[in-house]
Formats: sequence, structure tokens, C-alpha cells
Amino acid sequence: MTRTDVPDWVTLTEGEDVLWQGHPSLRLVTPSAVVALALAIAGIALTTVLTDPSIRWFPLLGIPLGIAVVAWAYVSLVSTQYVLTSEEIYRKTGVLNQSVAQIRLDRVQNTTFSQSVTERLFSYGDITIYTAGSDTMDITLSNVPEPERVNQQLTEALDAASGVTRTRP
Repeated sequence: MTRTDVPDWVTLTEGEDVLWQGHPSLRLVTPSAVVALALAIAGIALTTVLTDPSIRWFPLLGIPLGIAVVAWAYVSLVSTQYVLTSEEIYRKTGVLNQSVAQIRLDRVQNTTFSQSVTERLFSYGDITIYTAGSDTMDITLSNVPEPERVNQQLTEALDAASGVTRTRP
């Protein structure tokens, strides 16, 4: 990954490289899309049964409302971003207000990833990063696509940062 591909909210030091970047799974937009579709269908169906022309258009407001619901869900997901570098892990959240949390890899004590049955079916899950010497500075990367692969990349980055070499069976 070139330095031009680095988000502007990530500051790389000399020799630091981006190893992975992503955002929550877009599959999470599906429930919003179902609601939007239901609003659109209900709106169209109601226009066929309403006889008063002055209010007949009113149910059609469900269509732009449904589009707004899906758009907000999508923007919320893609505005949450995760970046793993050779030295740090970053999490940026927020649509209107923005918050960036970062942890140096040398502060990471442990990592876990978890998936519910549904998350396993759709190949996403959560990765939690625990830090040494802190009660509050844990980061959870929520709804990460392919969390097992990303957790493996994180483990390899942690090993490289600490000088540990592992051989795979």
C-alpha cells in the first residue's frame, strides 16, 4: 500500500507501513434495506386504496424516508474505519462528529475475535484489542469482514513489532 492510500487521519512515521484497512461489513445495511423496501411497498399499496386525491400522495413519503434510512446506515458504516499499521492500530468513528482512537502495537497485551452464529454465516465479527497498563484503552473493531484473517494479520504485526518469530505447522 502506498503512502497516498493512507487516510488523512492516520499519521505514519518513517518506515511505518499500512498492513490492512477496512470498515464494518456492509452486510449490516441489509436490515435497513428491508425496512426501506417495506416502506416503499406500503406507500405504493396505500396510494391504491386511498380515494381522496389531497392525501393520496402522502403514503409515497415512505419511499424517500426508506432511502434516507438506507443512506444513513451506509454512511454510518463506511465512516467507521479501521487501520492496522506496522506500529499502531487505529479506529475512526463518527459521521458528523469524528473520534479517532489509536494504540501502539507495543502496548497491546492480548487480542480476541468473536463471531455469533449469524456473523459466522456472513463472515464478519468483532476483534477486541486489550492494552497493557490501562483500564479503558481497549479497542473493539466491530463487524469486521473476515475477522479470523484480520486477527491473523494483527497477530503477525504484533509478533513483528516485538521481534517474535513463529513457524506455522
